[in-house]
Amino acid sequence: EDGAAGLPVSAVSDRRATCARKAGVTVDMAEYTAGRAQGLDLYCQPARAFAVGSKGQTYHGVCGGPGEAEFSAAYQAGRQLFDLEQQVANIEDDLRQARSDLRDVEQYITDAEAGLIAPDTTVEARVQLVADLKTFSEDKGNIETAIVALNRDQVRAERELREYRDSLAASGQY
Repeated sequence: EDGAAGLPVSAVSDRRATCARKAGVTVDMAEYTAGRAQGLDLYCQPARAFAVGSKGQTYHGVCGGPGEAEFSAAYQAGRQLFDLEQQVANIEDDLRQARSDLRDVEQYITDAEAGLIAPDTTVEARVQLVADLKTFSEDKGNIETAIVALNRDQVRAERELREYRDSLAASGQY
């Protein structure tokens, strides 16, 4: 199982301690090594490498030998897909947050404007509301500028992702 999961040989150390503590048994390292090698035969396939990379999982450098270069290339291709997808998702999160911040600032502006025209607002409160409106208006402008930049980044990131997916499909490798 450790080999099929691409875990390094050091993964056995936790099992050794647990087996000794809970069951009073020791790990047969020859059997473990043989079983791990069988699992690595399953794991160290380019299609698996691509899947591991595209899920953002870590490759522990366990696939040696002549197939390692092909495995690494497939892992990197999958990892690049994951990174591009994460970039799009992060920009979408930033856009959602910026739009939420914009709604909040617009509400603050509406509330401050209402306070300015309210007949029971004191002169001191009006002075503070004018200062707040200036700050809120600057914040609104900054957020709107950030949204424009994020929209531009989103278009670029989605294009890069689409182009990369198209190149993967055209190669037919993964």
